[in-house]
Amino acid sequence: MSTNLNEKLYKRFGLQLERDEVVNGFYSFLINKAWEATYPLRYADSYKDSYPKKLSEARHALLEECCRELFLDSSDYEYRSFDSDHKYMANFLYKIFESPDLFEKVLINTQIFINVFYKQKVVEEELEEFIDEIDRYMQDFPVLGVLVKSYKTKAPQILPATSKHFDKEIIDTLGVLDTQQFKSVLDDFEAGLKLFAKAKTDSQFKDIIEDMHASCDEVVKIVLNDKNKSLKHAKDKNDHKKLGLNGHQKEIFKNLKNWMDGIKHGSKKNIDRVEVEMIISMTASFIRYVAVKSQTKI
Repeated sequence: MSTNLNEKLYKRFGLQLERDEVVNGFYSFLINKAWEATYPLRYADSYKDSYPKKLSEARHALLEECCRELFLDSSDYEYRSFDSDHKYMANFLYKIFESPDLFEKVLINTQIFINVFYKQKVVEEELEEFIDEIDRYMQDFPVLGVLVKSYKTKAPQILPATSKHFDKEIIDTLGVLDTQQFKSVLDDFEAGLKLFAKAKTDSQFKDIIEDMHASCDEVVKIVLNDKNKSLKHAKDKNDHKKLGLNGHQKEIFKNLKNWMDGIKHGSKKNIDRVEVEMIISMTASFIRYVAVKSQTKI
């Protein structure tokens, strides 16, 4: 984890970092780092002998797919001439990374940019440097409330940050699930985490619980190799043993299921963020434990 040097420097001089100030700085930082990362794409002709795939094709694909996912007209940013290419790429980067009124929108745009860039498999070193730089920025300024998680099996993802203990628990769980075997579990769990970043209402908290429950169901299906199984089978006489759970653990996770069911079906009202964080933590414990147990048996 970062030592948060920037934040400590401000405090040393009795200054308080305002979140809006950090967010505005983050916008400029993103644009500059994206500009650096796309350097070979902007100078495609100069790098044509250095890359196995044509950079001009990768640049076109990057712009086309990003614009499609962001509902932009790609013709506004297409390459037209060597002299104008910088201007059009700059306009594109400003368009997707500068949104002073909606920080969450910028995070979504950044995630789309990373996903599309990652798929091209061309300027991989530049993308890795881009990821490292924004990760350091996020860690230096925890007031942003986000972090970057890198994977072996897919593009890095921007996720919510909470307490250091909770962050470690989540990162450890994501690491365990970062395999082809548990990809579907990872997708459900990660979807709930992303919702957690901005959830404020009961309905939003309920959606998170739906994703947590789905991740628990999915890990049970995979480990028991039965699509008809789900979290409720973790308390069955034989299935809980196949999942590696002892009697005490079986009871703990039976209560977790009942807790989530109460929220899902509406019998549990007035959900708060602390309660949801606890359910996420317990879900992480369940899916991490069951996944690790199943791997040690192989």
